[in-house]
Amino acid sequence: MATRRPTRDSYAASIANISRTRRAQLVAEFEGELGIDHKERARLAYEEKRWRVIKTIIVWTIALMFFAIACHKLWLMGQQVDRPFSDLDPIRGLLGG
Repeated sequence: MATRRPTRDSYAASIANISRTRRAQLVAEFEGELGIDHKERARLAYEEKRWRVIKTIIVWTIALMFFAIACHKLWLMGQQVDRPFSDLDPIRGLLGG
């Protein structure tokens, strides 16, 4: 006697009941048949994440440097006036005039 093919709902339920380990094995076998290298894909994902972290650190470092320079320039401009806020000219102060 022939076995009955599972309907859509029972097929989806049977896939959902596969353990994570078995599902990972099946995916690895399928990707192996397609020529996808697991270790290479994991290394590329790691390198991409690492590069994103490096770029973030570089951008934040540059931003903090600009902020520190701006604060220092404003502090120097504030030190050069006789009365606070009397003759501040930010354009002349930033351009060194």
